[in-house]
Amino acid sequence: MSIVKKKQVKHKKLLAKGVCACPGIARGRAVIIYNPATSIKVKKGVILVAEFTTPLLAVALSRCAGLVLASGGLTAHGAVIAREFGIPCVVGASGALKSIKSGILIEVNATGGKIYEIRHQR
Repeated sequence: MSIVKKKQVKHKKLLAKGVCACPGIARGRAVIIYNPATSIKVKKGVILVAEFTTPLLAVALSRCAGLVLASGGLTAHGAVIAREFGIPCVVGASGALKSIKSGILIEVNATGGKIYEIRHQR
């Protein structure tokens, strides 16, 4: 689910790079998960950003438009779940938790393994 249409995007700033775990492009508001050992409620269409995921986040993962994991690889829990749900996912994006702030609009280009901050035209 995309809340910003491609032709509305004015500027993109690269925030982090990683490895594609599930291809695709997703845009939405970033939600940082600091404690993956707790369950959280999120709005549909957000981009979840975490160090790693646990089964307690299954409901949140089913509602997100994209997933960014700062650690892990192609067999990480979040990567496997992302492939099951068809959610664009980037893993091994070290530095993502420092460069991505909660609430900003981001684009996850999982096919290229890149995460961008996006600004749209008004």
